[in-house]
Amino acid sequence: MSDTSNSLLSRRSFLSSSATVALAGAATSGLVLPAHAATPIVGTQLPQVYRRKLGKYEITVLGDGYLDLPHQIWANLSPEDVDGYLADAFVPTGSLRNGVNAYLINTGEKLILVDSGARDLFGPNAGLLPSNLAAIGVKPEDIDMVLVTHIHPDHVAGLYSADGQIIVPNAQVHVDANELNYWTSETEQAQALEMTRPWFDIARQWQSVYDGRISTFTGETDLGDGISSFPLPGHTPGHTGLRVESEGETLLILGDAVISAAVQFANPEASAIWDTNSEQGVQSRRTIFDLAARDRTLVTATHLPFPSFGYVDRRADGGFQWVPEEWRYAT
Repeated sequence: MSDTSNSLLSRRSFLSSSATVALAGAATSGLVLPAHAATPIVGTQLPQVYRRKLGKYEITVLGDGYLDLPHQIWANLSPEDVDGYLADAFVPTGSLRNGVNAYLINTGEKLILVDSGARDLFGPNAGLLPSNLAAIGVKPEDIDMVLVTHIHPDHVAGLYSADGQIIVPNAQVHVDANELNYWTSETEQAQALEMTRPWFDIARQWQSVYDGRISTFTGETDLGDGISSFPLPGHTPGHTGLRVESEGETLLILGDAVISAAVQFANPEASAIWDTNSEQGVQSRRTIFDLAARDRTLVTATHLPFPSFGYVDRRADGGFQWVPEEWRYAT
């Protein structure tokens, strides 16, 4: 062993033994070392904001908070089935903590908002969109366009205040025509699942607030700025996916085609009780999962775990697997 190594070992031994002697001396002398003041548990996350480049575009995920959903929301799964999927995904069992995301697309020329969160309609843990917009220095009046995947409250309620005031005053809003017709129909409301009937009232209030600002489309439509719609019916009649393209890169925004990463990738047949057509919903989900897996296309969806970007992979058993994208330290 070299003299240098011996010297290092001797210094380490000395420091170690000195520290031990000091602590032992403090203990035997009855010396009480001062304790630091307790620090309160914060209990909340920092603003839920995550940016990612897509070609020349910058896409910001804006977390709106979360909802806790009971297992009874599943139309064709037992609570034991659901807990099994959650356990397999290393997710706490008993209920489903469901995040809510909205998306801000900065094209360099326009700010385009996709969906808007739930405001205060689903409890105290959601409705964070305004504070998260403020956190990135964006004022609601800066937004040029709003794209709505479907007219459920957690996708449109954030666009107007509790007293019926418009939130994004300078934006044109785009939504599927069949979707708008369905959620503003009193006939459909009367036939709907009881728990969803108030959602029709919310849709009509939203329509009233944005009267004259809503444009409708049907099917696959070029919405401009490298963004196009594609139908994903079943969750709702006019449920819509969005394809965002810039400089050869593509992102698929799937809305609520999948509402639980733990459950519906493993079992695409799993349907929520409020799906208006569960067979259509399953077909839409399988089709888009197949496409995303085949082409290795980047995807995101409203209720995928924040920050919600990732990929779909096929499993040998016929199901799929959610593969979250690695965190990007720079956009």
